Parts: sequence; C-alpha cells; structure tokens
Amino acid sequence: MGRIRFQHGAGIGEGAPCFIMLDAGVNHNNDVSRAKELIRSAKAGGADAIKFQTYRADEISTKSAPRYWDPTLDTDGGGTQFEMFSRVDDLPKKAYYELKEYAREQKILFASSPFGMDSARFLKKLDIDFFKIASAEITNHLMIEYIADCGKPMVMSTGAASVGEVEKAIDVILRKGNRQIALQHCVLSYPCKDEDANLAKMVRLKQIFPDIPIGYSDHTYGGEVSLAAVALGARSIEKHYTIDSNLPDSPDHKFALTSAELAGFVKSCRRVEKNISSFQNAHYAAEDKAFQYARKSLVAIREIKKGQVITDQAISCKRPGTGIYPEYRSVVVGRTAIRNIGADELLSWEMF
Repeated sequence: MGRIRFQHGAGIGEGAPCFIMLDAGVNHNNDVSRAKELIRSAKAGGADAIKFQTYRADEISTKSAPRYWDPTLDTDGGGTQFEMFSRVDDLPKKAYYELKEYAREQKILFASSPFGMDSARFLKKLDIDFFKIASAEITNHLMIEYIADCGKPMVMSTGAASVGEVEKAIDVILRKGNRQIALQHCVLSYPCKDEDANLAKMVRLKQIFPDIPIGYSDHTYGGEVSLAAVALGARSIEKHYTIDSNLPDSPDHKFALTSAELAGFVKSCRRVEKNISSFQNAHYAAEDKAFQYARKSLVAIREIKKGQVITDQAISCKRPGTGIYPEYRSVVVGRTAIRNIGADELLSWEMF
C-alpha cells in the first residue's frame, strides 16, 4: 500500500505533502450556495479536499438516541440526535451532482462520509473521488465491504476503536482487493480537549501499520494540535470546516476551522512540514559554511621552529574548522615540526 493515489489531485502517504482535508459535514445547513462557498473557499485557502456527510436522520439514528457532544455546542435547542440530524439532512440529492461538478471546476477533490447503506449506494452512483469512513462506522463491516468493492480510495478514522477493531475493518477492505487505504487517528469527543488528543496513539498506529498512511482527524479548537500531528509525521490532517462559526443547527460550526482562518492554517502546516525533512548522518547543505567556519581547529599560539616537539602549551583550538579537529590534540602533541609554524597558524598533518 504505502500511498493512496487519487485519479485527480494529490496523494496521501510516502513522498506526498501532508494531505489537508476539510470536513464541511452538514455545515451547509441545507443551502446549496453555502455548500458551494465552502468548496470555493476551501480551494482558495489551499486545502486538497472538501468532504461532506451524507445521511438521512432516520438512517443514522433512532428517534431516542441521546446526544453525546458537549451541550455548549448546541444552537438548535437540544433534544435527541435524530432531532438535530433532521434539521440538516435536507440537501437534495441532485444538489450533490451540482456540488461535485463545482468541486471539479475548482480543482479540489470531492468526498463524503456515508452513514448508512442507502447513502453509500448514492455516493457510489455519484462517483465521488474517495470515501471517508467515519469513526462511528468502523464496525459497520457490511457498509465498509460495499464501499471497498467500489474500488475508490478510502480514508478511515479510528476514533474510539481498539487496534483489533481497526485490523478487522482493514481486513474487510483488503478481502475486496482494495489496497487504497489511509487511516486517521481520531478522538471521538466534540470538541476534543487538548489533553485528550492523545497523539501518542497516532504515533503507535504508524508503528503498527507501517504500510498504511496514518494521519489525524482533529476535533480540537484552533490549529495547534494539528500542527503537532504534522510534526509527528501525520500524512493527512482533517479539520471540521465552516464559513461562519456562529451559524445554527449543526454543532460542528462552533469548533470548526473558518474560511477566514484556513489560509493561515495551511501555511502553518506547510511550514511545519518543511521542518521535518529527512535524516542525514552528516551535516546538511544549509550548514556548509558553519561546518567549515564555526567549528574549531588546532592552532599554534606561538611560533614553533622546525625540529621542535609540539607541546600542549604551544597549541590551542580556534575557528575556523578547516584544519585538524581538536579531538586529535593528543595525537599532535609529541610530534616534531618539519617546518616553521607561525603563531596563530592552523595546524595540518603535513607540518609534522
């Protein structure tokens, strides 16, 4: 596996820049023009992909399932999950075709997370660029199997899942011959507190699944935790995304990255990414001058005549580092000079 390759656009994994995916979810609030603005601004801000969520309230939840997110995120009066989902699930199916085409025009990858078989079938027909499997669906093997059989790349979040559950879901995908898999560490808490982000689990997933690109789906406020994940080698970053954090209905608005913040966030991710680079067991090209001129060499601190034995009191170490390194001082002391050596002259092996 190693790397997901999309038919159009960036990839995820070894050799590719960190993939930045924005989860617009249902933050369109059933408004096609707002959904288009989410797509347009995502591209303008430098994101690689825009992702929505596709479901019907009666497909995703019973009428009595309680809400599990922080109640301070609610802007719709509270109630059950079903009641919240019912307010944001009315984007017409035909609108998805319009949005997909708009994303193609904007040259940004278009994806969605299905939350049931009907939605998965629709997204297959829509021919989205890739599927996103939400953390809450990781044990829904029937849907995962169906999606895997579509042959599209799959990005799967692992919130609240054990390693064993992740392995089972991966096995379902592989049995269908789909090897286009990426994982995202995630903490299924809305919003996620900094102390709960547990990026150590992302690092561990990278060790357990070395052949699968591992990233981070971030539910914290701000961008700092995502930047830390990039520094730890995340191959993808996912952030909830909105035009206006004060919009009603969807609880995702309040902790989502806004369009006004996006460009700065992407710039910061790219800057952190540049700082990772690669291991080199020697000095780097950027250190060439310092390697020569900031290090020190052995130097005569007084005149040494031809035939004299080099004493410890006759030498010291000074910049530049283009002569004999100070670590060889004991090797030089006791040798005989074969020519005159001037005071403040760098020593070289040809002098003895």
